[in-house]
Amino acid sequence: MKKSLPVFLTTGLTVLAVSALALQLFAAAAAAPAPIGSIRPAGKLKPADLPALTKISFADAAKAAVAAVPGSIIAGELEIEDGNLQYSFQVVGADKAVTEVEIDAGNGKVLATDKEEAEDEDKPAASAPAAHGAGK
Repeated sequence: MKKSLPVFLTTGLTVLAVSALALQLFAAAAAAPAPIGSIRPAGKLKPADLPALTKISFADAAKAAVAAVPGSIIAGELEIEDGNLQYSFQVVGADKAVTEVEIDAGNGKVLATDKEEAEDEDKPAASAPAAHGAGK
C-alpha cells in the first residue's frame, strides 16, 4: 500500500512554494534598476551649476514631457536623481491625475513616468490657523 503525506502537510508545502515564488517576483520588481541617463555628473554640484551641463533646454524638455503624457505642466525642475541629470515635470492630465515625467537633460528622452496617487477629493482643504487674537 502506498503511503501519502497528510493533507495538511501537502497543502502547507504548496502554500510555502507559492509564497516563495511570489516573494522572488516581488523582490525582482523592487530591485529593478533606475534608468541610466546620458549625463551623469560626478562630485558635489550646486543647483546653479546644473544648467551649464544640459544639452537640451527647459522648454524642449517640457515639450517632450507633454508629448509623453498629454496635459498641463504644473511644476518642473532640473535636478540630479539616481545619478542622472534630468528635468522632472508634474503634468496634470484630462483625468485630473498628476503624473511625474522625468526627461533626460542630455537627449530629451523620457527616463520614467510615475502617476501619483489621487488625493481624496472629499476631504476639506486644510485651513491656515487663525491669527492670535483675530476677531476681537
